[in-house]
Amino acid sequence: MNNIDEAISKVNGSVGVAAKHLDTGQEINRDAHDIFFTASTLKVPLIVALYRLVDESKIDPSERIDFADSMRVPGSSILKVLGSGLNPTIHDLAMLMIIVSDNTATDLIFERVGKDRLEATIAEMGLANTRIPMTTLELLYSIVGLDPADNSVSYEQASRMLRDQQLVLDADGFQEDKSDVSTPSDMSKILEIIHSGDFLSDSSREAVLNILRSQQLNNVIPLLLPLGTTSAHKTGSYHGVRCDVGIVYGESGPYTIALMAKGVSGISLETDLSLARISKAIYDEFNPNA
Repeated sequence: MNNIDEAISKVNGSVGVAAKHLDTGQEINRDAHDIFFTASTLKVPLIVALYRLVDESKIDPSERIDFADSMRVPGSSILKVLGSGLNPTIHDLAMLMIIVSDNTATDLIFERVGKDRLEATIAEMGLANTRIPMTTLELLYSIVGLDPADNSVSYEQASRMLRDQQLVLDADGFQEDKSDVSTPSDMSKILEIIHSGDFLSDSSREAVLNILRSQQLNNVIPLLLPLGTTSAHKTGSYHGVRCDVGIVYGESGPYTIALMAKGVSGISLETDLSLARISKAIYDEFNPNA
């Protein structure tokens, strides 16, 4: 355990960690119940809520969405730079939401699921410290002091202000009582629920895990793990916030891991590497003979 604590101490910011070996039940917790901003890890409870609706036959993952310019969301996105008139399926949007953290795809999913249903799903999973009141557009507009309900605010204006880091640090997006937040413990619990197969049908569980396993942003949890180790995970980041949560399929069996940091400073790649060292220390603890 000393290696885990040493790795945590090297992160320039506040860090929370929760991990659970899903075969043995062994847990590793460090400030696991502290509140952290989710950034894009909010997309994990969102995809669970989506596939609950699939299981209820209220959403068809093969349904196609007519993509229009008005749907574009700033920040990370492939859809925002593609032409209007595309017809991605709900499954396509869910895949983009997770594997490249596409904010436009996320808010299209968010709209279909609805805030009330997302909140209800979070409560049903028993996540007492997880709140997702903001869409990604609402969050991003907030942190640069823009009102997403103001029709005079353009997508181009918001994108420019985000690019230039014109941040309003007392905005709702930076307030834990108003922004999208969770805890490492809650995030670890979500992943355990996904893995268990008790909350989703077999087909929806496999769809969610397949999407998480297809992750393209691999600078934290998987970065320093042994070659060939499979991870199903989701990253998240914005000003001072870095997160990665997922399931690692280690030599001794699968385990959940939730790494959440706030108040971090310095180059983001350095922060990612310091969090990756925590991931590796946890892997070594769960796989002492690897």
